Parts: sequence; structure tokens; C-alpha cells
Amino acid sequence: MGENTRPFPIQSWVGEGKLTQKMLGEIITWKIQGVAISHADLLAGLMASDLDCDVAKELAPRNAFARACSKLDSERIIRKIAEDHEKISFQFTREALEEGKFSYHFESLLFLNKYSGGITSENLELEQLAKAEFGRCMEERTANDVTKIVQRLFERHADLFSIRDQGGAYFVPEIHHDFVVKVESFVRNIGGSLQRFPIPAGSPQGDRAVQEAVANGLQGIIDEHMEAVQKFGEDTRPDTLRRAEEKVRLTKLKIEGYSFYLDRKREDLEASLQQASELLRSRMSFLIEAPSEEAELVLV
Repeated sequence: MGENTRPFPIQSWVGEGKLTQKMLGEIITWKIQGVAISHADLLAGLMASDLDCDVAKELAPRNAFARACSKLDSERIIRKIAEDHEKISFQFTREALEEGKFSYHFESLLFLNKYSGGITSENLELEQLAKAEFGRCMEERTANDVTKIVQRLFERHADLFSIRDQGGAYFVPEIHHDFVVKVESFVRNIGGSLQRFPIPAGSPQGDRAVQEAVANGLQGIIDEHMEAVQKFGEDTRPDTLRRAEEKVRLTKLKIEGYSFYLDRKREDLEASLQQASELLRSRMSFLIEAPSEEAELVLV
């Protein structure tokens, strides 16, 4: 046997046939600690790995401004006072030690556009200072930014099922194997590392652990639906109700799609989702005098 075809030690021990057995998926964990990368290089890394570039743009203004504020608060207190779909409002309050006591003086309001990154304020000096620091922070991405980008990518294209309460290690179903390969390429290209641990089917311990991870993850999604619907009131917008309907529908599809992993736990999840669906229906009946036929059809 030539050097390039020599089996790995594990392969020699378990036999080649074992490596072709059906895979449940894999456990992944990544490390991006210490990574400092420019926004341009981050976009280039996403493009090279055939991943969505707009995830970097989505996170940029809010996160960069938070870092900029940490450089601007040495002599002032910065507090978020309001947020809507377009902008975030901050109050800048100057802090000064006067005659042995701290005094506080309102300085200005400052507004951040969440999408464009535009900054405006009635205090032009403060506006220019904030813009300069914000621009510097926009050009540099931290490990925390990159982690959020990885998580956002999985939210769009795959599912991460946490295998520990603290997070950081996740089970990914085998159906998403090709996507994991892309993410691994991206993380490594920007200087991080992603470890992958394949989980074969057939062992009682592995099968049970995967079942619990998937079931717990799906139940967590259902619990989030229930909590959100319970907060609906008379001021709830119709588009919010429609998004809630869509989330219930997608969760139902996830339960069906991952039924291979769930076994008997599928029935419990379907019953739990049905409760969330019925609660949403009752809220809609209360908030909308005549629910549309379309709304009735999309509910479970």
C-alpha cells in the first residue's frame, strides 16, 4: 500500500466498512478568539466560501457603534432611550466632578440609522466625534462579530442544536453537511478554526444524545413562540401576527423534517406546537374581528 493510501489509525482499528455507515450528522464548535479582520476582508471571505455577504452588513452598524461608544464614554454617560425599525436613539450626558460631587449635564441626543450607519445629532461637534470613531470601528471586525455572523448564517440555511446549556458546541443534522463545509472554509480563511465530530447512527448513546438535542432545540423554538404570543395585545400589528403564523408553520415543517431523529418525542412536540397554534388563533380572534380565510389555513 502506497504512502498516500495508508489508512488512518481509526480506520485500521474499526475497519473500512464501519466508515460508510449512515451518519446522523456532526457536532461542531468554532474558535475565533483573537481574530481581527477588516470589513472588506470579511466580505471577501464570505464570497470565497459562497456564503451570503449581506449578513456582515446586517450586523455592522449596531455592533460598530457599540464599540465606538466605549471610546466616547470616558467623560459622559451614553444610554439608549428608544429604538424603532429604522433608527436607535441615544442620550449623551456629560459627567463632571464639581466640588467633590458628580454632576450630570444633558449634552445631546444622537441618532443611529441601523441600516445605513448614518449618525445625526443637534450637537455637531459630538456628531463629528461619533462619526470618526464609528468609521474606525466599522473597518474592524471582532471575534464576537464573526461569531454572530456564523450564527446568522446557520439561522438562514441550517439548524444548530445546542448540546450544552452554555452553548458553544452544536449538533448539525447530516442534511446540512455541504453547508457546514462552506462555513468551515469561511472560518478557516479568516484565521479561525472549526472542529467537526461526525456522529454515526447505531449506537444507543449517540442516538439518544442526538434525539434529546434535537427535541430540546425544537421545544425551545416552540416555547419562544408561546412566550411571544402571550405578549400580544391590542397594539400588536397585523404583520406581527402574520410573522407569528409563519414561524408556527416553519416549526411544524422542522418537526416533520427531523422526525427521523425524534421517534416518540415527535408526538410531544406536535402537541406542544398545537397549544401554541391554538393560543395564536385565540389571540387573532380577539385582535381581528374577522380573521381572513388565509390566516385560518396557515395555522396548524
